[in-house]
Amino acid sequence: MQLDELKAILRAWGHATVNRHSMQRSERTTIHVLTKVRDHAPGTRERAERELVGRDGGDRRRRMAQSVGIRHLTILPMWACDPIPAANDADRPHDNPVIAVDIGIPDDLRGIESAVIALERQHPIRGLVLRTEYTVSASQRIKARMVAETYGGRFTLDMYRRELRLAIELIGWWLGRAA
Repeated sequence: MQLDELKAILRAWGHATVNRHSMQRSERTTIHVLTKVRDHAPGTRERAERELVGRDGGDRRRRMAQSVGIRHLTILPMWACDPIPAANDADRPHDNPVIAVDIGIPDDLRGIESAVIALERQHPIRGLVLRTEYTVSASQRIKARMVAETYGGRFTLDMYRRELRLAIELIGWWLGRAA
């Protein structure tokens, strides 16, 4: 495998790693399009029933009294009606949390992922440099400073470049051996 091909594969791996976790809202916040349209559509059956039957139950008791057929009975008393079971939805408005969904690494890049993990186990600094190089969008000077902060020691730009070169050589060797 040529060095340019290996770097292209590592760039693809870095892009897949950065975009691995997709942020999605909870399904409960998603309202179906037809639910929104139904509220604004004139003459729908649900809207007619909503206008006929009020929220306090008085309209419902009047309709029940009419269906009974007693002449002077305009509304049924409360004790003569079964209560309508309802859920207590009285809650203060809130947004559901955003959920991070792990969509994983594509199948063609799993060999690279396992090679990088093996590199991080055997050579932690080289693995950190390789992961930083291909997953962070910044200059190499800033990346070297990030590695130094994570590493906790002194880490220059020349050290960063040398460790990156050695990490790429090791990854290429492991991938060549696996093939």
